[in-house]
Amino acid sequence: MKDFDDFFKEFDELFREEIRRMRKFLTAISNIPEDQINERIKRGEPLTFGFTYSWRTGMPTPQIRYFGNIKPERPIGIKVDDEVTPFYDIYEKDDVYEVIIELPGAEKKDVELSIKGNDLEVKAKTKYKKYNTVIRLPSEVSSEDVIAKMNNGVLTVTLKRKEKEGKKIKILD
Repeated sequence: MKDFDDFFKEFDELFREEIRRMRKFLTAISNIPEDQINERIKRGEPLTFGFTYSWRTGMPTPQIRYFGNIKPERPIGIKVDDEVTPFYDIYEKDDVYEVIIELPGAEKKDVELSIKGNDLEVKAKTKYKKYNTVIRLPSEVSSEDVIAKMNNGVLTVTLKRKEKEGKKIKILD
């Protein structure tokens, strides 16, 4: 029973630390200089901030991913950027990853994709916004078996995972 109690104590400590970090960041967001806000309003550009929080089995710590044009700076602080980090999600299906990326206002011709190792880089430039992000996939993928589809500003990229185990080789007589 002690191990069970230790697990929940550790979980509680990690969760409280994440909440403290998020509170600091949200406090910093509320202190964006007014001139930066007014400049964006004049140009018709919104200030966008959001985050996703996930902690799945096998992850050593929770994962927080930010999206929008208000971005955290280390060790603490914020910046308002001209590039928007798009919202995305990764789904594992059989032997592929399906990455769904929201790029409002973007069309197929606006988007540039590249893959290196287990990093998927997404760039898009529209009349009103520039998007840019590097999505770290859980494992390496094949750069040969990539399917990308765009529909109403939503980009779906399907990538085949590389085999974790080596390929069996038949020994000839």
